[in-house]
Amino acid sequence: MIYTAKNYEHLLGIPGFSHELLTNHFRLYEGYVKNVNIFFENLSQIEKTSLSYSELKRRFGWEFDGMRLHALNYETQK
Repeated sequence: MIYTAKNYEHLLGIPGFSHELLTNHFRLYEGYVKNVNIFFENLSQIEKTSLSYSELKRRFGWEFDGMRLHALNYETQK
């Protein structure tokens, strides 16, 4: 499964959030999406990597939850 980061730039300028804060969060969200995709790539090749399954699983929870929480927050701002 491959995830694609959505573009939430339409949220720039909403009251109470600075441009800098939102752009930093957008970059953070994009990083989570990228790392979730890397997780799936590594999982499919786990025998060829030096990463352990437990390390991949731990990182996946962090990255996936970060991706989903940011996306859900942005979706509620529409």
